[in-house]
This record gives sequence, structure tokens and C-alpha cells, in this order.
Amino acid sequence: MRNVMLVLLICLMAQVIVAKPARGLGLHFGTVSANGFSYRQFNMSNGFQITAGVISLGDDVVYYNIPSTADYNNAPRIILSEDGRRVNTNLGLNYLYSLANNPSGRFYVFGGASTILSRVKQIKQEFYMVGNFYTADLSKPRTSDWENRVSYYVGMGLGFELNLGRNFVWAIEMPITLNDKGDVMMYVPQSGLYYFFK
Repeated sequence: MRNVMLVLLICLMAQVIVAKPARGLGLHFGTVSANGFSYRQFNMSNGFQITAGVISLGDDVVYYNIPSTADYNNAPRIILSEDGRRVNTNLGLNYLYSLANNPSGRFYVFGGASTILSRVKQIKQEFYMVGNFYTADLSKPRTSDWENRVSYYVGMGLGFELNLGRNFVWAIEMPITLNDKGDVMMYVPQSGLYYFFK
């Protein structure tokens, strides 16, 4: 489904790159759009948007919840792992179709997909049994390794571009989104601020 959606979006974008386009650069944030720097283009009724961004989150200071020995069948030693720092790379591609356009703004429908590649540092600590609980074995240093996680979103919805004057446009969107786990997330808004080169 993800590949079909991507091919469809690329075909629709090919129709858009003709005539006199309105081009805009800005920042956009959302599940279907992705988060980061964004390029948006409209040719008459058809348009597309590409968004890409990278962000680093968290740190390497982690706190482990001390588990009960019953949680691990009274194993004498266990190793617990917690997420530390992560680096998220976003990429989104959306097709836009204008339903109405006037001096105050534009009303449109959109559909698209985005993906997030997360590189997460897994920090591990060894614990040993003391009574009914575990305690950290401070004689053993914490170890770490990096884990890659990929998630994606597809969706569609309605959007509004509000003209703010001096070529600035504020986009507000309400998508219905399906994530890679099959969960439907309804009405999580997206937003972006653009400067259009008219």
C-alpha cells in the first residue's frame, strides 16, 4: 500500500510541474506532512508539498524502574534496556488539490505519506537480586548500542491556506491518518508557515 501511494503521488506531481506555479518555502509540522523544512507548489488547482527534517531528542541520562524479582521468574541476574538519545529523520510527500481560491486564502483537499527513521541509543544496565527486588550492579558499566526504527503514516484530509500579507501564508490541515501499526488517528491537526514567491 505504501508503494502504491508513493507511485500515485509521483504521477500526480508530474502533472503539477507545468505552467506558472506558485512556489513557497517554509516549515510544516504534522503526521502526514512530516516535520521540518517544506517546499510547496501550486499550478492552478493541483499542487504538491515535500517536507524533510532531522532532529535529535533526549539524552543519555536514563532512570530504570526497579522491577520485582517476580517479574523475571526470580532470575538471579537480569539486563534492562532503556532508550537514551534518538535522532529522527522525517520525509513527507503530499498531493494538494484546490477546491476554492480567493484573495483571503485557499481551501483544498490533500493526501500523502510520511516516514520517520529513528536511530535510538539503547542503554543497558545489569541488575542482581536483593530480596524481592533487583538492584543495579555498579561494578558492571552500562553498555549501549544503536537501534534503527522505521515508522510511516498515510492519510488524507482538508486544508486551509490563509493569506497573511507580504507573501506569507499559514496552512492549517485536518487529516485522518493511518500509521504503520494499523491505528487510525483522526483529527490530529497539521500546520505550516510559508513564504510564497509570487
